[in-house]
Amino acid sequence: MPSVLSQRLRRDLGMTVAVWFAPDTAPETALGFLRQTLDDAELFVDPQNVVLVVDGCPGAVDPVLRAAEEMQERCGSSPRVDVQEQNLGQGGAVARGLEVLLDTTEAQYLCTRDVDGDHDLYDLPQLARRLEQLRDSEGQEGVFVVGSRADRHRPMGYARGELEELLNEVTVQTLTALGSPPDLRHCRLYEGYADFQSGYKVYTRQTAQEAAQALRVADATEPSEEVLRWGVQFISTVELLRQGAVPASVNRLTYDQQPQTTFEGHDDLPRAFGRQLAWLFRHLQVRPELAWPILDTALAGTLLATVPGGSETLLNLREYVAQHTWRQSAPRPWPRGMMF
Repeated sequence: MPSVLSQRLRRDLGMTVAVWFAPDTAPETALGFLRQTLDDAELFVDPQNVVLVVDGCPGAVDPVLRAAEEMQERCGSSPRVDVQEQNLGQGGAVARGLEVLLDTTEAQYLCTRDVDGDHDLYDLPQLARRLEQLRDSEGQEGVFVVGSRADRHRPMGYARGELEELLNEVTVQTLTALGSPPDLRHCRLYEGYADFQSGYKVYTRQTAQEAAQALRVADATEPSEEVLRWGVQFISTVELLRQGAVPASVNRLTYDQQPQTTFEGHDDLPRAFGRQLAWLFRHLQVRPELAWPILDTALAGTLLATVPGGSETLLNLREYVAQHTWRQSAPRPWPRGMMF
């Protein structure tokens, strides 16, 4: 007999999965990832409220259709398959999945998951339960829940882990300085800042719509920036926090290393993270005299400068932000070599 929570989730929860695999991924490997993502999903989500968005990836179509057929055979109902011929990036696929769920279902809660099996299904009930509690305690629909990794460095590597934490700190401090301090009461139990860059999130209908709209508006405003390729978590989070949405954080499982990644920027971290910070300062129209103390304070606190090549990465990131936000060189960098 399903639990009351399972019954509520099957009635109220929708799930979207952005599907993209590298061109050299074997069909059986892709199918394995899909199976890992969808196995037992029907325990918590009505298959008709599951949307698999194929993001311009011809090699993924057959594995997705096979996975959908297997789910149909297993539980008598099939997920929706939404094939996009053009690859717009993960942001476009996530926005599309949320929009389909909003337009075609009555799901009250919408979750986003990656296709590589890194987002464990059995964490989903805890994220959804927390969203219910948060909505009730805050008395509003402007809430969302982040599935936070216990450690950012192990799954992504040291440099990327440090830089993701940098993004979170600069985001919070910038919004605070501009008079819109995020409400982080439900995120500070386990960590300094919530793992906002995590792709495992659960939204209400309101915050799902706001997250998708934020990506669409950012793309339309600066089409040359290709924000849908890199801004799926960052842009939507900035806009949700700016609009006063209240986040909560729930610890979740993650792999020691990512099974696969769509992250663009392994070979150019200053650009990968600098373009996000530059977008933040441009979008919020932050003056240089306000932005630099916030950014340099966060940079001074990262331990990336203590590893070989780390200082160069941070200096190049500063210069990228300066050039792509205000079209000027970065000011003199923060002091190095000081005793502490």
